[in-house]
Amino acid sequence: MGAASSSVLDFVVAIEKIKGADEVWNRYLRYASAFGMHYAALVDMPGPGERLIDTALYLSCPPEWRTRYFEKNYFPNDPAVLHLARTTDPFTWTEALACPDYTPAQRRVVYEAGEFDMHGGFVVPLVGLRTRTAVIELAGPNKDLGTRERAELQMASMAANSRLRAIYKPRRHPLPPLSSREREVLQWAAVGKSDWEIGEILSISEKTVNAHIENVKRKYGVTSRIHAVVKGMNAHAIHL
Repeated sequence: MGAASSSVLDFVVAIEKIKGADEVWNRYLRYASAFGMHYAALVDMPGPGERLIDTALYLSCPPEWRTRYFEKNYFPNDPAVLHLARTTDPFTWTEALACPDYTPAQRRVVYEAGEFDMHGGFVVPLVGLRTRTAVIELAGPNKDLGTRERAELQMASMAANSRLRAIYKPRRHPLPPLSSREREVLQWAAVGKSDWEIGEILSISEKTVNAHIENVKRKYGVTSRIHAVVKGMNAHAIHL
């Protein structure tokens, strides 16, 4: 058995011992980075009346790209999304763009991602909650995944998704309310502002901004800023 194959099996075994969802996701991101895929998202495909931000479990991508993607409502025209209607097998962005049916405007969504060091992508369809379609999408500077790399990333993605579904338990009670200042800080964090920039906007210190962010993370029971932003959006405490 090759070293790479041993590596993916080691990953699968390792995450089965992890009890925290964020830790599983971060371990998966580290694994994918070895393949030149530094960014990833895990979402359940939105149903009628739902928004992508409502069904996203993790969105680990450059905040500037996330802001542009939501502000311009790229989701309905994203070839990586549209191609899911054509295949249930994993595919690269290059393979999706090889389909002649996508318009120049739709193709531009993929090209613009390259401005944020996401020149290549790999999409893995999965089974989500209530048997709806879910997807893990990886992106980074690597455009040329080999057959073995694709197989290993697919196995790792399926294992990460399975483990996250097993340990992720949605809250049965409403999330704790945020103070007005916490909402302001989280709102600016959602559009990619740094602690220093938020402090300048709100006329408070960078240290105070960070303290508010940490309070939000504690209230929401998460360990990452992006997860706090997603939960804040899901709870309608903030919006884009």
